[in-house]
Amino acid sequence: MPQIFVSHAPQDAACAEQIRQGLEAGGYTTWREPTSLSIESILYPRTIENVILSSAALVLVWSSSAAQSDWIERRLLFAQQLQKPVLPFLLDGTALPNTLVGVTPIDGHTSCADAAAQLLPLLPPSASEDPLLKLAEQAAHQYIRERKQAIDAAAAMLQRDEQREAVLAILEYLAHNDLMDGVREKAREALVPYTNQAASPAPSNTTDSRHTFGVRCKNGHVSYFDRRDVCSAHAKFKRETRQSAGQELDELFLKCETCGVEVAARVDCGKYRNH
Repeated sequence: MPQIFVSHAPQDAACAEQIRQGLEAGGYTTWREPTSLSIESILYPRTIENVILSSAALVLVWSSSAAQSDWIERRLLFAQQLQKPVLPFLLDGTALPNTLVGVTPIDGHTSCADAAAQLLPLLPPSASEDPLLKLAEQAAHQYIRERKQAIDAAAAMLQRDEQREAVLAILEYLAHNDLMDGVREKAREALVPYTNQAASPAPSNTTDSRHTFGVRCKNGHVSYFDRRDVCSAHAKFKRETRQSAGQELDELFLKCETCGVEVAARVDCGKYRNH
C-alpha cells in the first residue's frame, strides 16, 4: 500500500487532515508527525527525509502560509531531488515556486474534503507492485541490512535499465547521506559504473534529469539548468546562501534562456557546491 506524504504549513493543518482522510479512504497510507517529535529535535530532518524517501508522491497543500515556511521549501526540494511526483493543491492565489514548472496544480476552490477525489487518479494504484516504490521503502528502512539489500536491488534494476534516473537518485542519496559508513560505501560502489556518465554535464539531456531543474521567469518562459553547472564553486554568476530549516540553500540568480531576464531560484545544491 503506497504511502503519500502530505506537506502543509501548520496554519493549513485542518485542510491537510481532510486530504489525508480522503487518501486513506482511497486505500493509501499517509504520515502524521508524531506528537513526540518537534521541529527543534535533531531527529526531525532525518525523519522527514526518510518519510519522503519511502513515499510514492508528495501532496503539497499550497498557500501564502506554505510559501513562507522554510520546512515546506526543504521538503519540496528534497522530493524533487528524489524524482518524487509533486501534486500541489492550491488554497489561495499564491504563486507556486518557480521550480514547479510543468506541474498542473489542483484548484483549491474545490473543498479540502473533496480534494482526494481529484488527487487519486494522479497517484500510483493503491495496490501497486512497482519495484521503484518497493525500493524506496526499503532504502528508508530503519535496519541497516534492509538498506544494503535495497542497494543490491537498485544495482539489479540499473543493470536492467529500469527507471534509471530515479534509482540513481536514491543511490546518490544513500551514498551521501546515510548515517552508516557501510551503507554509504556500498551505495558508492554501486554508483561506480555510472559515475563517468553522470559527471558529464548536459543540462538539456533528459537522461540526466536528476541533475536538472526548471525555472519560470516573470515573462512565463521556462529554462532548464544543470546543478552540476550552476551549483559548482566555479560558476560565475550572482548567488546568495541562506538558511532554511537549519540547513543551507543557494539562491541562484540565473538568466532566462529565452529573454535574458534575471530569475532567482532557490536550489539545494548540497554535494554539487564544491565541484
